[in-house]
Amino acid sequence: MSALTTHWPEETSAGFTLVEMLAVLVILALAATAAVPLLSRGAVAVSLDAATGEIASALRATRAAAIVQNRMMTLSVDVDRRTFGSDAVKLRSFAPDIQAKLTYAAATQSGPAVGGFRFFPDGSSTGGDLSLGLGGREVRLCVEWLTGTVRTAAAC
Repeated sequence: MSALTTHWPEETSAGFTLVEMLAVLVILALAATAAVPLLSRGAVAVSLDAATGEIASALRATRAAAIVQNRMMTLSVDVDRRTFGSDAVKLRSFAPDIQAKLTYAAATQSGPAVGGFRFFPDGSSTGGDLSLGLGGREVRLCVEWLTGTVRTAAAC
């Protein structure tokens, strides 16, 4: 029986050189620098979409409550304090850095910066729209006066 022997060349090296490691670190740093602004824009979009969804849900819940309870209900929006609420939806707030602009029927105004959307027992409403903006991005919620439906659109 003969034993197997392995001979390694004398001048082989395992691993990476310092220059190769530095090159990889530079590439990672450049990739991270490019990715940070993209990730922060995503956070703005998520924050704005969350506020839009929450207000749209509150509008729909108020409309549904007006139909079920067979009485008029109003969702009030205070653009200065960034709050909204109704008899069907407890008072909530949205992010203070979101700019809000409200277009509504004069009959629903209850203060200089407070207005709202009134829903009737048949499902119709006073109509109007609410624009929310953050970081150069804008989303508009439209409430149709005839049907009381809530949708997002570029223009109402």
